[in-house]
Amino acid sequence: MNTEGMDFIPVSPSKYDLTHGGWYSLSYAYAEVIKNINADIIHFTDARESHAYKGKIPAIGTLHDDYFARHRWNPFYYKDDYVDWIKRWLYYSFVTLTERKAMQKLAGLTANSNATAETVSKAYDIPRGKIKTIYLGMNLDCVPIDDQLEKERLHRPIMLLVGGNVQRKGLTVILKTMPALLKEIPELILQVIGKNQNIGRMKKLAGKLGVMDCVKFLGWIPPEKIKTYYRKASIFVMPSLMEGFGLVFLEAMAQGLPIIGGNVGGTLELIKDGKNGFLVNPGDVSTLGVKIRELLTNLELRRRVIENGYSTLRKYPAQKMVDNTIDLYSNFFHGGE
Repeated sequence: MNTEGMDFIPVSPSKYDLTHGGWYSLSYAYAEVIKNINADIIHFTDARESHAYKGKIPAIGTLHDDYFARHRWNPFYYKDDYVDWIKRWLYYSFVTLTERKAMQKLAGLTANSNATAETVSKAYDIPRGKIKTIYLGMNLDCVPIDDQLEKERLHRPIMLLVGGNVQRKGLTVILKTMPALLKEIPELILQVIGKNQNIGRMKKLAGKLGVMDCVKFLGWIPPEKIKTYYRKASIFVMPSLMEGFGLVFLEAMAQGLPIIGGNVGGTLELIKDGKNGFLVNPGDVSTLGVKIRELLTNLELRRRVIENGYSTLRKYPAQKMVDNTIDLYSNFFHGGE
């Protein structure tokens, strides 16, 4: 990376900050630093981190998700899907109120999908024209698969889930598919990569379902090593309850994995059902099991989905994301013309 002409000013969240990523205390750290900066525009790479900013320099922020904009004020809404539903309701309530104020004062926003943009616009009463969709891009090399690798993948099939918030990513419903799947595919293994405070409860659920021996909770894995797990897996499954976009789907496609996602949010803009993957409704255990079985046993379907996944990757290059962001900056410099 060429860093010529860049200045880096390190800031850190408070060790007492319990918000995810420490975004709340970071907002104050950023605001303090910005006081001494002369700039034409400020870009908060996480829009909610603009919370403490009160300067006069035009500021924009990036929306990576719409989870809090979808917040329901009835706490029992979360009871069926989350074991930590009371804590989750309290935290979501706090973030919803806080980020609403932060985003309303920004001069503009970028969103990782049209779904994210529309949800935030409606929930926070922000004009849709102030939010520009800029899809995230990645320069991922498509690594062709060969017959030998496919043979190894299907000899002892591995389902893979990569994500931090495992309940929202659909781990509960995946676990519930396992008892029936194991009767037909007894060699099946589920690997879960990600660190989350609710992993212990997910292990208890796996034990209750009688599938704990076939589930591997791998915890946090360094990004540079995750590629190996994608490569050895047989199928990538993430039937999220809600999803802003889902970069992990692109990572899985690059390694020649067929994918299954939730029929929600920005995932609908990335996965075309039956073409480059499958979509299932949140919580639909039966359909998820059917689709997993199809992608592990129907070799022609599997091959077609993998090839279409490679084609999908070409639509999301990093340079396109950069160009769209530069265009957005230019629009501000020219007064929105």
